[in-house]
Amino acid sequence: MRKLSIVLFVSVVLVGLVLLGLGLVELGGTVAFLARAEQTDARFAGAVARSGGNHGGTFLYPTFRFVTGDGRSMTFTSSSGSTAQPYSDGERVRIAYDPRRPEDARLLSFLTLWIAPVLLCGAGLLLAGGAVILRAGLARQRRGRT
Repeated sequence: MRKLSIVLFVSVVLVGLVLLGLGLVELGGTVAFLARAEQTDARFAGAVARSGGNHGGTFLYPTFRFVTGDGRSMTFTSSSGSTAQPYSDGERVRIAYDPRRPEDARLLSFLTLWIAPVLLCGAGLLLAGGAVILRAGLARQRRGRT
C-alpha cells in the first residue's frame, strides 16, 4: 500500500509539473509575441461559422480587417468562437499583429492572450503543490501519532 501511495504522489506531481511547464511555454510565447507585435484598431467584418462542439451546434468565429503600419490591408479570423456573435458590423477592436507576419494577429483580450497560460499554470500548481502539501500534512500527522 505504501508503494502505491508513493507512485500516486509522484504521478500527480509529475502531471502537475508538466502542466506548469506547458503553461510557462504558453506564457513565454504570448510575452514574446506581444514584445514584437504592433497594435492597431481592427473592424469586425463578419464571422466564419463552423460546426462542432459537444452540443453539435454552430460556432461563430469573428473576422476582422485592419491596416498594417506599412499600409497593407489584412483580414484575420479569431481562434476563439462562440455560439452568439458578440460584435456588431464595423465594431472597432484593438488587436496586436506581428509586423513581419501580419497574418499572425490576435485580439487584445484576456481570453485570447492569457487564458491558456493561466489555466495550465494554475492546474499545474494546484496538482503539484496540492500533492506536496497533502503529503507533508499526512507525514506530519503520522509523526504526531508515533
